[in-house]
Amino acid sequence: KTLGIPEQNIHSRFDATRNQIRSEINWARNLSDAYGRDANLIVYYSGHGMPDESTRRAYLLPSDGIANDPESGYSLNKLYQELGEMNFNSSLVLLDACFSGMTRSGQMLTNTKGVGIRPSDEELSGNVAVFAATLGDDNAYPDEKNAHGLFTYFLLKKLQETRGDVTINDMADYVTTQVKRISVVRNNRSQMPVINYSPESTVNLSTINLLKR
Repeated sequence: KTLGIPEQNIHSRFDATRNQIRSEINWARNLSDAYGRDANLIVYYSGHGMPDESTRRAYLLPSDGIANDPESGYSLNKLYQELGEMNFNSSLVLLDACFSGMTRSGQMLTNTKGVGIRPSDEELSGNVAVFAATLGDDNAYPDEKNAHGLFTYFLLKKLQETRGDVTINDMADYVTTQVKRISVVRNNRSQMPVINYSPESTVNLSTINLLKR
């Protein structure tokens, strides 16, 4: 409602399985073929991420995934590659997850890893921007009072306050500042969101206004 996106243009999956994630990527690809540069895409994911211990590659952990089996997850590198190949004017990925192998409470997803793993950086292509809740092996903390991740809470707060009339860069600056401050006060640990833009983008992604997409 804030961004004026028609309800039929929104697909939501709760406790998504790996095949459901694949299905939504295929839906986005079909939209890209039909609309091309006349459309923009927003992908929001809130949940667990996990690393491959041998390659340090990052994976989304679907509801039917196994925490110590990366093949059961959805490769973040594959996701970015798929989005980069699409023809949208822009694709904005919002990730409220960490990929160190830890839960929001700081516990390990499996008993096989004693410490969090710093995942490798994934390359972006096409007109893709990624705003993620954490940098490297930081934890993505919850905002238990508001039943959100800390990242998601301030993301929604900024959209509500501006009614969506905000650029990607300004939104990222606000959320990053707030999350960094609040995580230290509440958790005595740092959480640093990070914004990345594809170096191949043909548009200035940082100045895109969410309301006027």
